[in-house]
Amino acid sequence: MSSLPEVAPGVHHMMDGAWWFSGIRGANVYLLRLPSRAHVLVDAGMPGSDAVILQRLAAIGITHVEAILLTHRHIDHAGGAGRLREALGARVVAGAGDVVDGRMRGDRRIQSVSCPVDLVLPPEECEPLPGLLAIPTPGHTAGSTVYVVPALDLWCVGDIALHSGDRMSRPLPPSNQDTPAQERALQTLAVRCGANGAPGHGDPVLGGFGDLVRVLAARPPARGPWWLRVILNPRAMARFIRRQAGRR
Repeated sequence: MSSLPEVAPGVHHMMDGAWWFSGIRGANVYLLRLPSRAHVLVDAGMPGSDAVILQRLAAIGITHVEAILLTHRHIDHAGGAGRLREALGARVVAGAGDVVDGRMRGDRRIQSVSCPVDLVLPPEECEPLPGLLAIPTPGHTAGSTVYVVPALDLWCVGDIALHSGDRMSRPLPPSNQDTPAQERALQTLAVRCGANGAPGHGDPVLGGFGDLVRVLAARPPARGPWWLRVILNPRAMARFIRRQAGRR
């Protein structure tokens, strides 16, 4: 478990302007304060996670959230977005590749979520809010997006690279819409990635995050069937399953 200070139950202070909400079912959820002082959430956990996220926000005195930034459409990242949008009056932001007719849509292979998207990001890098970069990184899904707060050198990378123990790892190929494109996204990220990381799974990394991503990118993808990685890494898989269930 992370050694980041817990400032309220399940709320860990990463740095001035960034908090990690642990114990959320599904993926990590982060609260960021942009240089404009606007607050944004990154990802929204599984369906039903909205109540816990709202409790976490209230515990640290946050009453307004400007936007919910979705890294991609999978249900463990976007499942709580619709209800959070209603409760907070926040805009949902997502990459164009994951949006159909103004709603986030899924594919048949991976359970996904459908919710309204208020700001559809273009297929090129942009600044959706002052002090926030959105970098399209298609592969894991067509609309996968990395969000960066340059003032904090903080990189919210979704599932492009997962933090497992003391190193980064690739998502399992069956979870990718396009594994070759996902690999290209990883290589592109490795060139740019900065000091601090907020991965979709595993603990945040403060200091040296870019180096960990570059080590991963330089390591060839595992050969052989993907399920062999599961068999050979039971502790890592058990940790991932606990986190998906919202257990620390």
